[in-house]
Amino acid sequence: MFFAKQWCVSIVLAVAASLNIAAQSPLQYDVVSIKPHKPGDNNESVSSYAGKYDATNVSVKEIIAGTYHVKAWLIFQLPPWAESMKWDISAKVSDADEKQLSKLTRDDREAMMKQLLAEHFGLALHTDTKVQPVFEMTVMPDGPKFKAAPIPPPKEDGTKAKYPGASTSNSNSSISAHHIRMDSFAEILSYRTDRTVVNRTNLTSEFGYDLELKWTPDEGTNGNDNGTNADAPPPLFESVKEQLGLKLSPTKAEVPTLVIDHIQQPESN
Repeated sequence: MFFAKQWCVSIVLAVAASLNIAAQSPLQYDVVSIKPHKPGDNNESVSSYAGKYDATNVSVKEIIAGTYHVKAWLIFQLPPWAESMKWDISAKVSDADEKQLSKLTRDDREAMMKQLLAEHFGLALHTDTKVQPVFEMTVMPDGPKFKAAPIPPPKEDGTKAKYPGASTSNSNSSISAHHIRMDSFAEILSYRTDRTVVNRTNLTSEFGYDLELKWTPDEGTNGNDNGTNADAPPPLFESVKEQLGLKLSPTKAEVPTLVIDHIQQPESN
C-alpha cells in the first residue's frame, strides 16, 4: 500500500509541475486558426515542430491528453462536445528568429500549447487523485519468461556504461522492447487495455529487460474466421501470461487525474 501511495504522489507532483510550465515558455503562438473539421474526412494527424503546431481531425480531449501527458480516460468533467467534436488547428509563432525557434524544447512547445488551450478554449483545470479500476501487473509463480537486458560494455575510459534508455516497437497486436523497465512496460500496456496498469513485479534490473509479446486483438477472437487463423496468438491477457510469465489482475487504486474546471467552444476563425 505504501508503494501505491508513493507511486501516486510522485505522478501527481509531476503532473502538477507540468501545469505550471506555461509561465516558463519563451514564446507563444500568436497566429492561430481553429476550425471545425469537415465531415467525410477521417484522416487524423498532429505535428509540433519549431514554432508551428498543426492538428487535423482531433478532439479537445485528445489534445489535452497529449499536452498534459495524461491518459484520456483519466480526464474528468469534460462536456460531451470536447470528445465528439473534431477540430483543425494551425498555430505558429510569427515573429521569432530561426535561432530562437531552434532552441525550443518539447516542454516549451507544450507550454505554448497549454497557453493556446487557455486562451482559445478557456481551459482551466487542476489535478486530483481518484480511486479507479486498474490492472495490477505481477509475476507468475514460475517467474518471468524474459531476461534482463545485457549490460552495455564499459566506455573507452573504462567507466561503467549508463542506462541507454528503452527502445520499443509496438502495434495493435505486438510489442518488442529492449532495455525497457517495468514501469514503462506497464505504461504501454495501459494504452492496450484502456485502464491504468500498475507495476507490482518488483523487477528492477538496472538496464531494463528485453521482451517480445504478440497477441490477437479482441476483434480477431470472435470465432468468425472459420478456423483459418488457428495459429494466431491468444488474446492480450493470455499472451501476457503465456509469453511473459506476468499476470494482469483487476483491482482498484488511487490514480492521478485531471479535472476540468472550465472549457468552452472556440470561435471558428
